[in-house]
Amino acid sequence: MPNEEIASETSETEEAPPKKKSRKLLLIAVLVILVAAGGGGGFYFWKHRGASKANATKENSAEKDKEKRAKAEPADGEVKQVIELQPFIVNLSDKNESRYLRMTISLGVGDSGEGKVDPLFTTKVRNAILAVITNKTSDEVLTVEGKAELRREMLKAAAAAVDKPAVQAIYITDFIVQM
Repeated sequence: MPNEEIASETSETEEAPPKKKSRKLLLIAVLVILVAAGGGGGFYFWKHRGASKANATKENSAEKDKEKRAKAEPADGEVKQVIELQPFIVNLSDKNESRYLRMTISLGVGDSGEGKVDPLFTTKVRNAILAVITNKTSDEVLTVEGKAELRREMLKAAAAAVDKPAVQAIYITDFIVQM
């Protein structure tokens, strides 16, 4: 029996240390999994929050772009006829360098009553528009807001230059600035 007691004591002592090691190993494995899951969850929420902010920024940017386009587009509710003018090629009023603008525009006019527009009409409108364009710099006309302002000024000048048919809108159909 003493041998049996020694054998049972030996087996108990041999079994005990692996249980402690397996508990430590199990505890470490659980901690690693929890830390990894916490890090992964934190990363997911951080990315998701960043994505929602990016989407909100994109939506705000899209709304601002729509507002800019609405301001830049002509109000053409009363346009009955469109008259395309010959291209304008002008020197811009940049101080440091010579810069050129090539622009083609079309006029949106009210009811002219005639099939063909009088050449004096187009000459007066071209003259008024040239007076506006030649006072602009390339920095002024290259932005969306600058083009919208240019269109408003050209419309105002064209409307003041002629009475009939009334110029209702200006459409820029070609626009190139040589730098």
